Amino acid sequence: MMDPMRRRWLRVLMVTGLLAGLLVPVGAQTEQVVEVTIKDFAFLTKQAPLQLNVPTLILVRNTDDIRHDFGSTMFQRTMTRAESGGVIPYGRGIEGVYLDGGKEASLRFIIERPGRFEFKCSIHPQMKGELLLLTAGTV
Repeated sequence: MMDPMRRRWLRVLMVTGLLAGLLVPVGAQTEQVVEVTIKDFAFLTKQAPLQLNVPTLILVRNTDDIRHDFGSTMFQRTMTRAESGGVIPYGRGIEGVYLDGGKEASLRFIIERPGRFEFKCSIHPQMKGELLLLTAGTV
């Protein structure tokens, strides 16, 4: 037989879990992820279809041996949090992040409008890539 205190805590945990489940809208996504790997002076992008107004994480990994930049004007128009090497700038006007060889960075923001979002390396101008976000009405 379970002691009353333990039974009480189990009830509290069950009720808390049920309430937490009710607070998350059905079908809601917590975060959409875009992976960008820098390899051999090129951006390799892996992403699922993106949705508007959903928190977005861009994870950038530099597998080259030299420093590259991952920058885009899309970060200048929205609140963005960038984390790289323990430094976490955030706000509007972030232009991107510099990544030494073998390092990675995370950029978090919410895409608020559809479009074609280009990114580039300011150190190596031939390096370019893009994210494409279309709404159902534009397809």
